[in-house]
Amino acid sequence: MRLLLINNILETQETIAIPIAYIEAFVMMLGAFVIGYVGATLYERYRHKTTQLAIDNDIDLLKKEIQDLKEENEQQNKKLSFRKDRMDQEYEQVNFQKRAFSEDVLSKGTNAISSSPTKIDFERIGYANTEIKNDLQKITGIGPYTETKLNDLGIYTFEQISNFTEDDIIAVTKLIKFFPDRIKNDRWVSKAQQLKYEVAQQAKSSPSEDVKKKMTRVN
Repeated sequence: MRLLLINNILETQETIAIPIAYIEAFVMMLGAFVIGYVGATLYERYRHKTTQLAIDNDIDLLKKEIQDLKEENEQQNKKLSFRKDRMDQEYEQVNFQKRAFSEDVLSKGTNAISSSPTKIDFERIGYANTEIKNDLQKITGIGPYTETKLNDLGIYTFEQISNFTEDDIIAVTKLIKFFPDRIKNDRWVSKAQQLKYEVAQQAKSSPSEDVKKKMTRVN
């Protein structure tokens, strides 16, 4: 009887042990799944964050490059604008001279100019060349084009223009095809006299190259 009871107990334990093993296996699998899921989720978030940081850095770099390009473009535009303004001034100067000698102007002033002298008295105003030339564009009404025309005539200095007489003004007006009375209205002669005086004062205040060389040799 006892033997039968012991056998029943052992069979009961074996019957109960099998479901517990399954439960343990299930729990282990569930735990592994949860750990894997949580790990995968955390890794995905980390990867997403890392990718987002890289994208943000790329965006910042692109913004900086765009800003640098804008600044460079603004600088280029300023340079181009300056060149354009200078070219516009020269172009306007040429157009003004063309308009000044249009048919309407010529009909009013050609008769007076045609009978005027066309020879400049260099014996009186003085001779000059490119070695001693002044910046004639400092005189109102003289632009790059007009300065070139004056140089072509042999006029390079403030000294020469300051010695202009009425005949010289008429001759220069006709030779460079300038607007009648423009030289008088812009007061070339008085301005040239002022600039000539300023150049002379600067020459007095600073020693010449010859004097500098002599001082260097003495030292």
